[in-house]
Amino acid sequence: MKAEKTAVETDREPGAPHPRETFRFVGHDTQETALAEALGGTRMHHAWLIAGTKGLGKATLAYRFARRALGAAQHGLRPLDVAEDDPVARQISALSHPDLFILRRGLNDRGKPRREIAVDDARALGGFFSLAPAQGGMRVAIIDAVDDLNRNAANAILKTLEEPPARSVLLLVCHAPGAVLATIRSRCRRLALRALDEPQVRAALGGAGDEALVKLAKGRPGRAIALQAQGLGAAASVLNTAEDSVRRGEARAVMTTLYEKMSGEPFERLAGVLELAGEWTRAAGAADQNEAWAEAWSALEALRSEAEGLDMDPRHALARAVALVERAAGAARR
Repeated sequence: MKAEKTAVETDREPGAPHPRETFRFVGHDTQETALAEALGGTRMHHAWLIAGTKGLGKATLAYRFARRALGAAQHGLRPLDVAEDDPVARQISALSHPDLFILRRGLNDRGKPRREIAVDDARALGGFFSLAPAQGGMRVAIIDAVDDLNRNAANAILKTLEEPPARSVLLLVCHAPGAVLATIRSRCRRLALRALDEPQVRAALGGAGDEALVKLAKGRPGRAIALQAQGLGAAASVLNTAEDSVRRGEARAVMTTLYEKMSGEPFERLAGVLELAGEWTRAAGAADQNEAWAEAWSALEALRSEAEGLDMDPRHALARAVALVERAAGAARR
């Protein structure tokens, strides 16, 4: 079904502006130009797989394209720039444009985010594209993210990809292209986003970002914005040494301190700490070449999914996460 603006938006980082509300865009010039030129040409590909690691700006680019495709006037130096007060841009920000469809994870009956995009929601995509454009132009759908589709939901969108209606464009935000069904990948034009350099990440933060956040973002401007929104600029001293501390078996002090310093609701802070812990274990695994870190990363991902969908006590989940990371550190040292 068509996404509605709710208190909990599963495709939004806590405290940060949603990609549809984001108008500052740095880097990815070649990719933006490719979309703009396709839009202005005579043969627009019907499906685009916008790929790259989380936090690079994939969804932001998708919404930039949607604004122009649905009629917003170009306004600015970049080809997909529009004015924030453009009527189309305002409709998209409010999720009220009749020719835009957003497919994302919904909420369960307890108001918690589902772990995946359900098949019934995916089937609604076909119903959306079966209608003529309400405003006589194009119809645009954004899936954020295609990685969240369960097997049945992924199969449900295949019919639309195989038989695309006229004047329609489907944008698939994708964090891990290798995990997506080959039948989906083969029907899309792939647009790969790469990590930016540190000056570009700093520019995405408005030129005033804490250096610890810029380095931790590792070229991902969206990640830097999310970390800043979570209030982690105040924890720079901890962040600067966190990865080394975790590898030494000092995860408890690091993760507890960050949980306390983060802004937002307890579950939002927990999710933030678990995501950081996942990055540290992945980096430690790459450095130490020890399978214990890979196992810890996998267990953290499972814990994050479990805690997100259930009414688990955040501090209990945090304690479990600390134990997982410290156990991996101990195994790696042996």
